[in-house]
Amino acid sequence: MPFCTNCGTKVEANASFCHNCGAAQRHSAASPAFDDMLSGISPRTAVILCYVPVFGVIPAIVFLAGQRFRTNYRVRFNAFQSLYLFVSWLILSSAIPTLLFTGFPGWPLERLAFELLKIAVILCWFYLLFKAGQEQQVRLPILGDLAARSTHEQI
Repeated sequence: MPFCTNCGTKVEANASFCHNCGAAQRHSAASPAFDDMLSGISPRTAVILCYVPVFGVIPAIVFLAGQRFRTNYRVRFNAFQSLYLFVSWLILSSAIPTLLFTGFPGWPLERLAFELLKIAVILCWFYLLFKAGQEQQVRLPILGDLAARSTHEQI
């Protein structure tokens, strides 16, 4: 069953207008299976799925691309924040060690610092996952600002 594109309430599949807010409904024949897949997911579940460590980037991209959560600020904000957290994880785990430590056998203090930063990002993921389960909004210092800006540009 599809949802209203304006207020998010359930509407009939062939309804032209929402019975709750009266907004005209768009019918997209391009991806009915994709819309059906997202129709059973609540906003709380969507936010929780975005913060699964490392693999949460996949649902985050799906929720950002789907019509179901197109106007839901909370889901989109958390999906963008999860996406930016994943990008920072990639930079910390792959790009920086490759650029800085290639060919140098030593530097144990720097390696330890990067390992501690990677552990901090993983702990941040678990903290955000825990807070999402409690339906509390957490805005990370830099990544949260980027996510808020991206969400406002998209809505």
